[in-house]
Amino acid sequence: MSASPTGKAAGWARGQRWAGRLARLPARIARSRWLHRALLAVLGAMCGVLFFQLIVMPRIVRHDQEAIVPDLRGLPAAEVEPLLEAQQLRLGLRTEAYNDHIPIGHILRHAPTPGFRVKCGRAVDLVVSLGPEALRVPALEGESLVHARFLLLRAGLQQGRLSHVYSADVASNHIVAASPRPGTPLRGRGSVDLLVSRGASRRLILMPDVRGADVRRAEAFLSAAGFEVGRRRWPGGQAQAPAVVDQTPPPGYPIESGGTVELLAGR
Repeated sequence: MSASPTGKAAGWARGQRWAGRLARLPARIARSRWLHRALLAVLGAMCGVLFFQLIVMPRIVRHDQEAIVPDLRGLPAAEVEPLLEAQQLRLGLRTEAYNDHIPIGHILRHAPTPGFRVKCGRAVDLVVSLGPEALRVPALEGESLVHARFLLLRAGLQQGRLSHVYSADVASNHIVAASPRPGTPLRGRGSVDLLVSRGASRRLILMPDVRGADVRRAEAFLSAAGFEVGRRRWPGGQAQAPAVVDQTPPPGYPIESGGTVELLAGR
């Protein structure tokens, strides 16, 4: 069965398209090769620049135009400049900082750091130690003990010895005095001794003997003397009521005015 004219025309058109593609293939290959060559040229140029900067330039620059920074840490600042000049370096900016370990006037650190290779004539900046920072005692008189401890902590100081004294002018548990005095400079974490008030002093009274007395009269007598009186029942049950069988504190014991006395009564 013979093909139709339409089918032959379609086959001929496809053949023509493939022929056109094959004809353009050498040009595409040529463009691709050109792009590869251009890319390789760019990469080669970059590698050349890096090689020049990292390999060639260090060889061109003479080593006698460079210097190695010496280690100056811990040295007196007055001795540094001659050492720098011997290395063809010069003294740069000088700053100061507190330090607990490096003595006053000695080098704490410097930049560039030790062992760093630099151009001759380069300035070396120094940080000179001021020694431990001096902390000053804050004003503590009249402050409560809790607040005084907070003030010491905030100032970087510690509480030292704690003593107590009676005082009619300073409230109980408040600071009467501090040693060293306020404003005194202390090095490092110094300590401050505190004198704390117990309040106004109370007079001591020798405990009277109320044993055998009527418990109500004993209570009235002790209350009039300024004592706080408590009563507890005697478990024996043999004493005549309502007499005092025993007492705490015992007779003759010194007790502060306002103290507590406990009576043991028969019923």
